[in-house]
Amino acid sequence: MVIRESGILFRGFTLVFARYHQTSDDKIDKDLRSALLTALLNFAESAFAKDTIEYFEMKRFAISFVESKIRSEDDPETEPIIAYVILDKEKKMDKHLSKVVLPALKEALRQFKEQFEGKNLSEISQFQNFKTKLDEIFGSETKTIDERLKGTLF
Repeated sequence: MVIRESGILFRGFTLVFARYHQTSDDKIDKDLRSALLTALLNFAESAFAKDTIEYFEMKRFAISFVESKIRSEDDPETEPIIAYVILDKEKKMDKHLSKVVLPALKEALRQFKEQFEGKNLSEISQFQNFKTKLDEIFGSETKTIDERLKGTLF
């Protein structure tokens, strides 16, 4: 199972984004993607019980996500923040998601909140270095089998 993309969303916008492998041939605006993902999650939460949906499956890919709350400098109330990954769809995804992907998403949010809680979250340039943290957190899960083999052989 290969993670193709990861990111952190706040107020419908992408704060941090890391693409490891293409998910389509078309150039897709990341803010439009963020707005769509946020809308899907909001719909799922209002149509079903909160915290019951961990991922959506598509034909070739799945989108897994974790939501938490964060306080921004411009609002004393906490607001939702979402970490997500787009990964290859495979059989028996539940086990891999629960043991590997969801804990990694929770760790990404924990580290992000630790670093940026209470700051101005609309100044997106400050989050560029956090992409390195995403790379570290997801590690080998972002590599194809060929890339993993190449890394062990060379």
